Amino acid sequence: MPDRIVQSDPINPAAGRYWRGRPLSPVMEAQLFFDDRGPVPETYRRLRDALEREKIAYIVIGAMAVNAHGFVRATADIDICLRADDLRRFKRTVVGKDFLPVAGRPRRFTDAHTRTTIDVLISGEIAGRRDKNRDIRFPDPAEAEVHNTVPTVSLARLVELKLVTWRYQDWGDVVNLIRHFNLDEAFADRLHPTVRPAYRQCYDQRIEEDKYHPELNDAPDP
Repeated sequence: MPDRIVQSDPINPAAGRYWRGRPLSPVMEAQLFFDDRGPVPETYRRLRDALEREKIAYIVIGAMAVNAHGFVRATADIDICLRADDLRRFKRTVVGKDFLPVAGRPRRFTDAHTRTTIDVLISGEIAGRRDKNRDIRFPDPAEAEVHNTVPTVSLARLVELKLVTWRYQDWGDVVNLIRHFNLDEAFADRLHPTVRPAYRQCYDQRIEEDKYHPELNDAPDP
């Protein structure tokens, strides 16, 4: 068993963020992230190499998946899905020196070098809010598609996983994906019926936001 445990949540800003021995402000970290540098990209590569070395199948979800699909936004953590048996193997063979457990959070780990958080979700378990969703589940690594070298979910599955959280930030990601890919209202037909109304709300939000985009609609006539 690992003898080091992170006692506090490493994404707490009070804990500080460091990279290669220097403190990072949120702005500095975002700038590095957009250049595929900094704590999160470094942690992802270290995690990827460890999982591949142990032959543990994984699939990336969350904000890293949004980035893999081509809409880039900064994030401070990594979300992956593992099968239940592989999570146990991950704890036994990977967690220890470079990746540390977080006290009281059995599926949360932190990179000892960058303080980047890694959350592990279990493939096949119900995703998001269980009081609103009983059907959409976390993906299995066998579902993975490779986008920008990252094994992740399809665009439709990513949208579903974002919508079932019923969180503003995740729905904001959906609005941005709709805009980035110019998705239409009919894209809802590719989603599970549980989240189709939520998708349509995000679609309507995209339409409303674009109506009032000052650079597009309020510029003076040439």
